[in-house]
Formats: sequence, C-alpha cells, structure tokens
Amino acid sequence: MNKARSILEDAYQLAKSKDNTHFDLSETQENWVKIITEKAESQKAVLAVLITSVTKKIETPTQDIRYHKKELLNGYSGRGFDTRHVTPFIREKFQRFAMKGGSGWLTRSLEQAHPYTLEYLGKIRDTAVKNSFLQILNDVEENQADPRKYLQAIFASLIDVIARPQVSLSLFENTDEDSIQSSQSDPITINTIVNSLKYHFSFNYRVAGASRLPVLAVYSAYEMLMAIERYKGKTLSPLKSHTTSDIKSGGIGDIEVLDENGNFFESVEIKHNIPISPQLVKDGYEKFYETPVRRYYLLTTAEPNVNESETVDQLIQQIHRQHGCEVIVNGILPSLKYYLRLLSNPKLFLDCYSKNLQLDFNQNTDIKATHLDYWNELLNSLS
Repeated sequence: MNKARSILEDAYQLAKSKDNTHFDLSETQENWVKIITEKAESQKAVLAVLITSVTKKIETPTQDIRYHKKELLNGYSGRGFDTRHVTPFIREKFQRFAMKGGSGWLTRSLEQAHPYTLEYLGKIRDTAVKNSFLQILNDVEENQADPRKYLQAIFASLIDVIARPQVSLSLFENTDEDSIQSSQSDPITINTIVNSLKYHFSFNYRVAGASRLPVLAVYSAYEMLMAIERYKGKTLSPLKSHTTSDIKSGGIGDIEVLDENGNFFESVEIKHNIPISPQLVKDGYEKFYETPVRRYYLLTTAEPNVNESETVDQLIQQIHRQHGCEVIVNGILPSLKYYLRLLSNPKLFLDCYSKNLQLDFNQNTDIKATHLDYWNELLNSLS
C-alpha cells in the first residue's frame, strides 16, 4: 500500500471507530468541515480538492498545499495526486460524493493557476463552502492546524451524512391489499400518484440527477408488472447505472425485459425534458436492429412529447416493416397512468418507487438527498 493510500485508509478507519467525533477541533473548525460535508453532493469538486490537499500535507509536511499546480512557485500537481489516489478512494468509500470525471481540478472554479489563499478568486458558487474550504487550508498552513484531525473529521462527517435515514419507505407495507382496495374515501388515486410523480420529476432541485427519477419510476412499474400474463416467464434486467452507456453494457435501453432464452423481448428508452425526434427514433433503431426485441418504447417527460410527428410516424412504420419491432413513443406520465391501471393495487407502487430511490441513492451518485427529501414531502402530503 502506497503512503497516500495508507494515510487515507488510516483516517477512514479512525473516523469509523472513534466515539468522540469532535477530533479535538474547535467549534469553528468543526463548522467549516460541516459546511463542506453537508453540501458534498453538490460540491464534489471542492470535497475532492480539500481531501487531496490535507492528505498531501500529511504525506509531505513541507509542501504548502495552497500551491496546487506545478507552475506555481514551489507548487505540486494537486490534480495528479487526486487522480492517482484521492478520487479512487472517494469512489470506493463514498461513491455518492465521487467525481464522475477523474479529478476535482477539472472544474473551472478550482483549476485556476492561483494559490488557494483567502484571496482566491475562483468562482465557487456556494460562498459558505468556498470560505470554509479556504479557511481550512489557511488554518493548516498559517496556524499549523493538524491536517490529520481535519481528514478524520471530514470522513466522520461524510459517514454520518450517509447513515442518516432519507425517506420513509413503509407507507403501506403493513396494510393488507383487501383493506386498501376497500377504502372508499381513500384520497390516494392513480391520478394523485401520477401528479405526485409529475411534481417530483419537474421540481427545480438546483442539482443534477433529476433525469434519473423517471427511469426509476418506470422501472418500479415494470417490477410490479412482471406478474401479469404478458411477462410470464420473462425477466426484468437489473437497472444499470445512469452513466453506463448502452454500447459498453451491450444493452439497448434504460429498461430491458428478456425472454425465456435471454433475448431482448421489450425495452424502454427514457428521456427527460427532451421531445422524441426522428433522430432519437433512428438512434434507438441503431441499438436494437440486430436483436429480436418485439417492442421498443421511447418515453419522455417533455411536453409536447414528439417533434416532427409525421416523420416520426413514418420511421416507426418503416422500422416495423423492416424489423417487426413495434416502436411506441409517448409521454412518461400517460404511460405510468396506464401501467398503474394494470396493477391490482396501484398504491403499492409508491413503496416500490421509494425503495428504488433509496437503493439508487445508496449505490450510485445521481440521486441526491434533496430528491429524497422532496419525495418524502410529497408522500406526507398524500397520507
């Protein structure tokens, strides 16, 4: 194990095991750490650069970590250190907070060839995060604060953020199906469920990841639909990471149903705020033309759903003549309303969607805490 990895691993293990989560930091120092870790999902680059900086200081105590580029006087390559050691570690231990690219230095606000002094002019959007980031580095360099304590405190705070419950998942788990169906005054109808999904998809979260929400909703519906006659003997493929391309995975869509022989039977490609166009139909056909898939859905949250509808219809007819696959274009909300009508108990869809949101939040990086928090608000408004 190289030295940088050893430093990171030791700090992580101490953060997991230490009962005293203050790590001998002052209230002000703890607050700086908290501001950054509480917003780690939307400030992944700052988090990566901060962890890189304090780890480098532990490895090389003589290095002024504010001088993060080799072209700066007595500087070092922060980006190189991050790419080799830090971001891979974050991806392993804290996947939710890992950069999708190779380094935090890929962002314009942090890549500037100026030292990270208190006067740093990089436009980090969140001023509280920027101030806390620069204050920690200043504290280490000017006040000789212990970088090990900061690193342990950062990891402990991230562990705490991950451990927090994010959404209630048991609205109807303890209610039997007959009692749900027999409730005549129940305010939760298919329309209220679909409206809640509409609000959830379209809310302005100010963070990336909302395009994953309709994928999880349709996948949740499919999980429940697999019990109907059409899908008897068929298999719903596990949901792929939102960043996994179909080319790399060998897939043809976001959601895939396989037949008894493991061949593609049905697939769904989902777009968020992008109308279905002739080019999207052509792109879809490029993915599946060599497969025996029987239905291929192109669904979107955009309204109107389709651009150049006549051309799209012509392409769909041409594909059916050439291949035999039925291409269906539609809006996601009308499709979900139809799917819910096929379920014996549509209310249980809410549990299924909630669980998939939580699972995706735990395993990937697209779903953020704010997506779960708002869904929780919507659920509470229904109950």
